[in-house]
Amino acid sequence: MRGRQRRKRLAAAEAGVAGGSKQTFGESRMGPVMRQDRDNGRARGGRRLRRSPAGGLLVFAVFILGITAGVAVSRPFQMLIGHQRTPFVLTDRAVKLKMLDKKPEMPRLLVFGGSRASRVEPARFEKLTGIPGFNLSFQNGRPEDAWAFVNLLHDQDPARPLQVVWFLHVEAFREQGLSPGLVQDERLSRWFPSDLVAAEKKKLPQTEAELPKGTDLALTTYGPDGVVLRNRYDIAAEKGRTLKHALAWSIDQALERYATTSPALYPRSTEYFEKTLSLLDEMGTQQVVVLTPLHPKLLDAVQDAGWGTRRREVMAYLKRQRATYGFSLMDCSKLSSIGGDPQAFYDGFHFKRANARRLVDTVVARAPEAFGMPAGVRH
Repeated sequence: MRGRQRRKRLAAAEAGVAGGSKQTFGESRMGPVMRQDRDNGRARGGRRLRRSPAGGLLVFAVFILGITAGVAVSRPFQMLIGHQRTPFVLTDRAVKLKMLDKKPEMPRLLVFGGSRASRVEPARFEKLTGIPGFNLSFQNGRPEDAWAFVNLLHDQDPARPLQVVWFLHVEAFREQGLSPGLVQDERLSRWFPSDLVAAEKKKLPQTEAELPKGTDLALTTYGPDGVVLRNRYDIAAEKGRTLKHALAWSIDQALERYATTSPALYPRSTEYFEKTLSLLDEMGTQQVVVLTPLHPKLLDAVQDAGWGTRRREVMAYLKRQRATYGFSLMDCSKLSSIGGDPQAFYDGFHFKRANARRLVDTVVARAPEAFGMPAGVRH
């Protein structure tokens, strides 16, 4: 029975490839199965990053077996790596790592953050600064993600500095386990202590039956620079989900979260944030740290319900780190700080492309020196 189900999934994947527009593997917090070799701990068929002889800038494209801008990933990894023996949870970390594998040059501008930063367009940064880059934001993105990917890129070309923009929010440092994407690929897991990786692996599904039925990644289409072009939020809106309904859901979720969640500053996450800041500083990287905007109605609802306290705690922490590392720091929590549009949201947390562009414009205008431009430059 299981074999027939697997063959049906693979047949559906083949159909997706023929159509060239649908992604057939899924992730919510954890995604579909990928087989991993027990002997070497990495997916078969993967390639190491290649370095351009000229150093260069990296522009990412979508992984599909070939590369087509603006097309979603369209085959499950099972079809690429052969018959493996243990489950592998597919995440957006693995997807973007495969994008990296396919490119010959290293990126210069990196966008880090969680899903709220997924619509931030590196192409917008390039238009304003001339620096092409890649969006390395992830579902529940953490400082630990940035640590692993910065080390991976630095290992490929230690002499090349980067520009980095962190898009954070007041939950960015709260306690959370490592993403499966960080612990199941040794190119990323190698940057963490072996005991931490071993402990996190014990939390992962050990059989196919234990794998959750995630769908988020299956509904996501990426652009060539890692930006999300379309995902479940767009689909929900097309099916009639209104912003009013989404805001009510966001407010309920946020009020519950701030009443029950863990402290804002989890020691391991702040440790890896500081280690990443330090490494980037040693590389000569210009860094910008930004708190992303909330919808005004959500902000009004949570301001005095725990969010304001967490925001003050996080901002105080970031200011202490700024004194050490000298990055540019911007609090854009209020939508008015970027001249944003309250209608350009999917819900209370996630903004659409129009507000993402306003946010990028604001960042570049306020910190042009971080992008190698003289102060006072206007766009």
